Amino acid sequence: MEEVYGCVRKAGHNLNKLADLASFSSEEVYQEIKDELSEYSVFIRYSLDAYENFLPSSFGYGQGKFNYSQTMTNHTWMMKVRDLLNSLVSSTSDEFSGFVDFDFNKFFEEQDEMNRFVEKIGITKGKA
Repeated sequence: MEEVYGCVRKAGHNLNKLADLASFSSEEVYQEIKDELSEYSVFIRYSLDAYENFLPSSFGYGQGKFNYSQTMTNHTWMMKVRDLLNSLVSSTSDEFSGFVDFDFNKFFEEQDEMNRFVEKIGITKGKA
C-alpha cells in the first residue's frame, strides 16, 4: 500500500500520470480521460480560475484559454465527459462502496491499521 500511495502522491493532480497508474477500467477509458480532460488544471474547479480560463474578464468572449462553447456549454461534450466519469465510478464502486459494518471491534482494528499506514508513509508521527 505504501508503494501505491507513493506513486499516486508523486503523480499529483496530473491526469495523464494518474490515468497511466489506474487499472480499474479499460485502457481505452483512461486514454479517453487523458484526451478529454488532461489539459484542464485541477485549479479550474474553483470558480475564479474557471471563469478566467473560460470567460476571462480582461478579454472578450471566446478569448479564454479554453473554448467555453466547445466544452461547458456543449451538450454533447458534457454528456461524453459525464458518461466517461460514470464509467469510472461504476468500475470502482464495488471497491469503494457498500454498507457500513457496525462491528465496533472491526472498526477500531481498521482505524489502528489506518493509523499505522499514515504513520509509515509520514503523514503523522504517531502518538506523543
